[in-house]
Amino acid sequence: MRRREFIGVLGGATVVWPIAARAQRTGKLPRIGYLSDEPPDPNVFHSRDYILSRLHQLGYDDGRNIIVDYRYADGKAELLPSLATDLVAIPVDLIVAIGTPASRAALAATRTIPIVMARIGDPVGYGLVSSVARPGGNATAVSVFTQELAQKRLEVLKEAVPGLSRIAALYEQNFPPSENELKQFMAAAPGLNVQVYPVAVSDPTYLKESSTGVVSEITSKSPQALFVASSLLFELIYPSQIVNLAFKSGLPALYIRREYVEIGGLMSYGVPYVEMCRAAAYDIAKILEGEKAGELPVQLPVKIELVVNLKAAKALGVTIPPLLLARADEIIE
Repeated sequence: MRRREFIGVLGGATVVWPIAARAQRTGKLPRIGYLSDEPPDPNVFHSRDYILSRLHQLGYDDGRNIIVDYRYADGKAELLPSLATDLVAIPVDLIVAIGTPASRAALAATRTIPIVMARIGDPVGYGLVSSVARPGGNATAVSVFTQELAQKRLEVLKEAVPGLSRIAALYEQNFPPSENELKQFMAAAPGLNVQVYPVAVSDPTYLKESSTGVVSEITSKSPQALFVASSLLFELIYPSQIVNLAFKSGLPALYIRREYVEIGGLMSYGVPYVEMCRAAAYDIAKILEGEKAGELPVQLPVKIELVVNLKAAKALGVTIPPLLLARADEIIE
């Protein structure tokens, strides 16, 4: 055990044990609560497998030397507070909260159990941690937040669509990360001589494949491109429908995640979520070994990737400029 992992008082030795060491001493495996707004069934947008894979590389396996208790809200954020309370009651030794709503629920349920927040936008701006360098309290985070992304995404769209001046932006209403991205996107637009027309979605039925309402609203202002903001509905419940809607609109679309491009979308520019999940696993391992969550700095994006699907470009009749293709981190053909 490293020196910083315990506090010893000579004479009447008082010891604070790391979670993993305490588990070995008591014969009980450390319990990790996995709290997520995701569906219970894994899909291309799921975080669980990425986190478990990295934990395995770090020496932790569910059922061998840790136990993971899963709680999924399946897109219903109103269920998260009771699910978080369930995990606290078990009790678990650590909570992994996936997404901003899950992070809020976890912090509301406990101020003592360590929390690692992942797939979260702006933990400081949302009031979930005190600062990036020293979060404080019982939580740390892996953030996808970067203000510069809005302008860079606009620049990518302008390069892909010469003469671009009008963009439709699809976002989820009443979902803070989505609304925040839209706000940043619209703030950056005037500097690039672009008008942004927001298209809000709050009702899941609006996204069903049979629905034409979204397509009509997207095309009503005659935009030349489409931006799809982050969204619980879009990413976790209806990813293929979102890609289909973009194709029905006939517009070149830019997404924030590569997973859209892998299932047929045109382009993405954003943080690789697999790396974000792996970073969360690293924090989990640190806490199991004795680090305090509130003393672990918030991890910020270190890589932004551009992914282009040439098959989608051909189907849309779009020619991606060679210079943009040369900058792509990956080209799907």
